[in-house]
This record gives sequence, C-alpha cells and structure tokens, in this order.
Amino acid sequence: MNTTGSYRVARVYLGKTYITFMYEELCNLAYIIYMIQNQMTYYITPITDVMAYIYTAHASDTFVEPPSTSDKSINYYQLFEEIKSVLTV
Repeated sequence: MNTTGSYRVARVYLGKTYITFMYEELCNLAYIIYMIQNQMTYYITPITDVMAYIYTAHASDTFVEPPSTSDKSINYYQLFEEIKSVLTV
C-alpha cells in the first residue's frame, strides 16, 4: 500500500495495477471487515453441529430434533427442509 501525501488517499497495488481509496472509504472498509469477521465466526463455530445434523437428517423423512447440545443460532427446521429439497432432486 502506498499513501499519496497529504491528500488523504491510499493506493493498493497488485503488480502495476492499483486502486485508490479515500480516507473515508478506508474507514468504512475497516468497519465492514470487522462485521464480516464476526459473521464468519457465526458460520464457522457451529459447523460440526450442522454436519452431524445433516448426516442424521439425510436418512429421515420427518423432521429430526437436533441434540440439546447443538448450537441454538441455527434454524434446524429450515436446514432440514433445505436438505430434503436438495438431496431428493
């Protein structure tokens, strides 16, 4: 990254190509990256619970209750419907 003096802009280079960012844009990007990091944590944390549920639900024709220890942020009913719609086609 290269700053261009007192103009409050920065250039991000990839080879000879670059993108110029204003200071305000960099501030917004820094905020958005933090939000994306938090969102990724919500997806990565319950992945083992989701995979275990998929293996269980795949063999069933009716809704399977998730274990009581599973992550509560996952909508298992919707996940079950998605599994059935994808795997029965």
